[in-house]
Amino acid sequence: MVPLRLAAAVGLGLLLGGCAAEDEGDPILPPKDAAAPPRLARPLGAAVSARPAREDRDYLRAFASNFTSMTPENEMKWAIVHPDRDRYAFGEADALVDLGRGLGKRVRGHTLVWDLQLPKWVSERDWEAPELRRVLVDHVKTVASHFRGRVAQWDVVNEPFLPSGRLKKNVFSRVLGPGYIALAFRAARSADPRAKLFLNENYSEHPGPKQDALVRLAASLRRRGVPLDGVGLQSHTTAESAPGAARLARTMRRFARLGLDVEITELDVALARGASLGPQARAYGAAARACAAEPRCTGLTVWGVTDRWSWIGADKRPLPLDGRGRPKPALGALKDAF
Repeated sequence: MVPLRLAAAVGLGLLLGGCAAEDEGDPILPPKDAAAPPRLARPLGAAVSARPAREDRDYLRAFASNFTSMTPENEMKWAIVHPDRDRYAFGEADALVDLGRGLGKRVRGHTLVWDLQLPKWVSERDWEAPELRRVLVDHVKTVASHFRGRVAQWDVVNEPFLPSGRLKKNVFSRVLGPGYIALAFRAARSADPRAKLFLNENYSEHPGPKQDALVRLAASLRRRGVPLDGVGLQSHTTAESAPGAARLARTMRRFARLGLDVEITELDVALARGASLGPQARAYGAAARACAAEPRCTGLTVWGVTDRWSWIGADKRPLPLDGRGRPKPALGALKDAF
């Protein structure tokens, strides 16, 4: 996933849910020279970070002109938004959400519960189950309530599985057992009854133990009345290993049969040094065609805006726009499919 790039700044404190809430984010002004975004049949999103949105006008212009949905890349993760037990810091996330909504974009929230990018006060403490349960529920409810009415979808639980299909042994599963997943979804629903709640997983777009485990978990949650609305397929891939449209369509259908929405949530397609752009465009086009053909597919998000700021490095050229925000063939493939 994505390394931290943000430097927290101290701002105004106010009381929220028994914890101090810190506002450290200056507004991010929309570009005045952006073209109107395309009219598409499905949301086409990008992960956006506050730093490049402030520093790089090509980046901000490219986002405003080409995408209809936004996911804050890091700013809603636990280490950023809840860095101390008694302090929340919503400023940078608020700045991005306000930017997206001001530009008329759908906003996805990412992510409420994940075993990475946790502050040390969560990851390194020897917890008793009742206390950690209270902490998890309070975190989920506080964050989801703060953005209620502004976030259309949440990645509630992120990457719970190992490649083998076993649940990761993280701080939450070790102390609370596998029930932490249902606990998080129920807390999110109570905090925001209207947001769609997603279970987000990497490398589950390919057939195998992880995909099978994700299907079993989703089916189990649905049978037990847990408020799961959809499954996110991250799809971090390469031009050589990207699944074709038919394979992705079969994967999506497995979740749609459970009565769930499905979304491609973090797509990027890395290229080898010197490789042509054609295979990348075909991979992006295949993902978008699979989504367009599945009635329960609610959109596609690419994990970044321009190659310059990609979390895996500009040298991989993984995104549909180059380092200066110029369209690559992959962008045309996405738009044509939608």
